Amino acid sequence: METSWGKLHYEVFGEGDPLLILHGNSGSTKGKHHLFPELVKDFKVIAMDNRCHGKSECPNGDLDYFSLAEDVYSLMDALGHKKYMIWGHSDGGILGLILGYQHTDKIDRMIISGANSKLTGLEPRLTEIMSNYEQISDPMMRKYVKLMMDQKEIPMDSIKKINVPVMLIVGDRDAVRIEHTLEIFKSLPQANLCVFPTTHFVDHERPDDLIRWIKEFKQPFRAPSTIDVAEEMAKSIFSKD
Repeated sequence: METSWGKLHYEVFGEGDPLLILHGNSGSTKGKHHLFPELVKDFKVIAMDNRCHGKSECPNGDLDYFSLAEDVYSLMDALGHKKYMIWGHSDGGILGLILGYQHTDKIDRMIISGANSKLTGLEPRLTEIMSNYEQISDPMMRKYVKLMMDQKEIPMDSIKKINVPVMLIVGDRDAVRIEHTLEIFKSLPQANLCVFPTTHFVDHERPDDLIRWIKEFKQPFRAPSTIDVAEEMAKSIFSKD
């Protein structure tokens, strides 16, 4: 797809309800191909390469998440589907959060894995390592790490505006702090939380589990609360004869 800054690469597989896949930092569509044979059984899979990633072209200047999110929205608009289910991982999850409150009209539901809304949401040791990005010899990798270090915060007040169902996924040894994931979870109006026994790379370490949850999330959203169940039980337990 041609854009104002150059060519945006995307791929489409299968038929059915559209599932838009957004990759992580320094990744690409190619890195998700191993999931497609199962996903195309239930979805029309749409995967794109962010600008400066994969087969997409790379304009001059720094990257920022809000511009990348607008690229995603431009593709959604150009393809013309009424609603999209989104799975965004890592940087792709950050883009999903931005799209979730800026362009809800195009989104049916989202699976967000390994995403942070601010730099301090990452493990401190990781940000310490990345803070030396100017010493990276490869200019493209330097651009990728600078994107993460320059992240503009997505306020929780904005996340509270995401009015579509969200499955929030994090690894128990993720790059994203579980405490921060809980902060996002508690701010989302309609959300389920899933913690996998993994590092940040859930789609490679637990691909079958991830695919199962993506497929299951097609079902009507449910978020039963133990408190709700207890209150119903209390009506009979404490009822007066």
